[in-house]
Amino acid sequence: MATREDTYWNSFLPVFFDRMSTIIRKNMTKIVSEHGLTSAHSIYLVALNLQDGQTMVQLSRFLDLDPANTNRVVKTLKEKGFVYDDRKTETSKKYSVYLTESGRELAKTVMTGISDLNNSYFDGIPREDVIRMRNTLIRVLQNMDPDLDKYIRCELNDPYYTYLQAIPANIDFVMIPRRLIEDDYYTQKKG
Repeated sequence: MATREDTYWNSFLPVFFDRMSTIIRKNMTKIVSEHGLTSAHSIYLVALNLQDGQTMVQLSRFLDLDPANTNRVVKTLKEKGFVYDDRKTETSKKYSVYLTESGRELAKTVMTGISDLNNSYFDGIPREDVIRMRNTLIRVLQNMDPDLDKYIRCELNDPYYTYLQAIPANIDFVMIPRRLIEDDYYTQKKG
């Protein structure tokens, strides 16, 4: 049975997460604002730094964002000289998007800035608690979206979620994207 405190906390949890998201986005915007960009542009720079040379559809799927939004953001990044595409002609519909050298430098600045911000957010919190929180958030997302694993493993999608792993606090572990691990699902799809 839920206590009064649970009811209060649960009722305001969406507001709590929204507030955190707003603060994070505002801080990300500060990192790129001198370039006339916002946090919306930052995540695309990070995505291309993690996986350069994505098509517009791949980039949208990787970020789990609307393709129309991806088109607008990439257009702005291209106009500002942070990305380019490999179109054969101006009317080519299928092409990949790449970071320019200045785009790669800015993406690294964004990633370093985000890392510094996250470290400041977790200041004074033991590493084990941070790892436990990450693992808990992954499980919460799985509970919220029962089809998450199916979505992640779909050959048509490659969202950034595939790079999330629950890492035990007491071992030295190198993260391997789930997509790169051969398992029963992968074997069945291959065969």
